[in-house]
Amino acid sequence: MTTDTRESGFIDLVLVNHLENYNLVVECKRVKDTSWIFLVEGTGKIYRRDAKCFVLDTETVVNRFEWFDLPLDPKTFQSQYCVIPGTDNRSISLIERAAAELVSSTEGLATEDRALSKSVCFGGSGTSRIYFNVIVTTASLQVCHLDPGKISLENGTVDEAILKEVPFLRFRKQLNPSYELSKIIDTSNDKDVIRAKENTIFVVNSKHITKFLNEFRVDSLNLAKRFVR
Repeated sequence: MTTDTRESGFIDLVLVNHLENYNLVVECKRVKDTSWIFLVEGTGKIYRRDAKCFVLDTETVVNRFEWFDLPLDPKTFQSQYCVIPGTDNRSISLIERAAAELVSSTEGLATEDRALSKSVCFGGSGTSRIYFNVIVTTASLQVCHLDPGKISLENGTVDEAILKEVPFLRFRKQLNPSYELSKIIDTSNDKDVIRAKENTIFVVNSKHITKFLNEFRVDSLNLAKRFVR
């Protein structure tokens, strides 16, 4: 992958593959002597392959400019909740703030590329790109397996949990991406509303960024099937 040095919002880096169709939009977070603990229900190895990505496609008959769930490797744990020891639980956590800003910046970068795709920069024939949200951090990443039924209703704590360090994982949260809001307006299905607001952030420990990039693969066969309306 190569590095794109353009600035858009809160973007630190844009890593681009050799075909220039996959873009990893990266936010870097340097922290000292701390862990990010991600809560996962159950004790089994439940891995996910889907990730919500932003798709820009102006090359084919089926034009797309939207967030889209796609299958890709590496398979990882997925969590909706992150606990950072020593932080104020009443405020928005560091990772949630960074994730929300990153999603907005990814949309901004895709908007910029869509405009550029109409110029001689791309030969005037359109472009096809997919954008992925990535936070790279020096924090140790821990997955905490727990049974929600064993959380104390009296004090909100849990006595039985299993912690495991992981190199990277998916963080999926309702971050209200701008380009999904139009889909919410005309639906009364609560599940559709929740899913439209969600987004996927890959969280990667800095020591394992090379491993993550080496294992990063989009399922091209399923990609083609999902793009058919």
